[in-house]
Amino acid sequence: MKTLRRWSAHVSRISEKLVRSVLVVMVAVMTVIIIVQVFMRYLFLYSLSWSEEVARYLMIWVSFLGASLALKYGLHIGVEFVVSRLPQRTKRWVSLLAKVSMFVFLIYFTVGGFRVSWSVRDQDSPALLFSMFYAYVSAPVGGAFMMIQLAHSIIEDWTN
Repeated sequence: MKTLRRWSAHVSRISEKLVRSVLVVMVAVMTVIIIVQVFMRYLFLYSLSWSEEVARYLMIWVSFLGASLALKYGLHIGVEFVVSRLPQRTKRWVSLLAKVSMFVFLIYFTVGGFRVSWSVRDQDSPALLFSMFYAYVSAPVGGAFMMIQLAHSIIEDWTN
């Protein structure tokens, strides 16, 4: 069990570092694009046709990838009114059951997301003319990273 716990912690840390790095780049690019768009529109009265679309798709990616970090640090919204009143041992089992339920949901979410992504692969985005697959695949990729963080949390709860 110690090996599994250590391995899951290692994978969780690597996943977190990767997601953080990608998020920093995406948010920076999104910010620059939006600033350039505002600058172009108000100073030169010229609007970049692709800027809003790029910013939108980057925001979608940031949302799904950021959700995995929120999951790691327990920042998602939860209803603890009932759970907080339970005995400690029962709290542990309820928490574990909730995490396993989320994991099962994320399996369906990720698989379904890949199916939807694949089904729109021949559809092009209006301004950029690239496959919508790249926008839609953000959901299953985010789901996979959420599953990594959730698996680590489940292993931690189970082994404690």
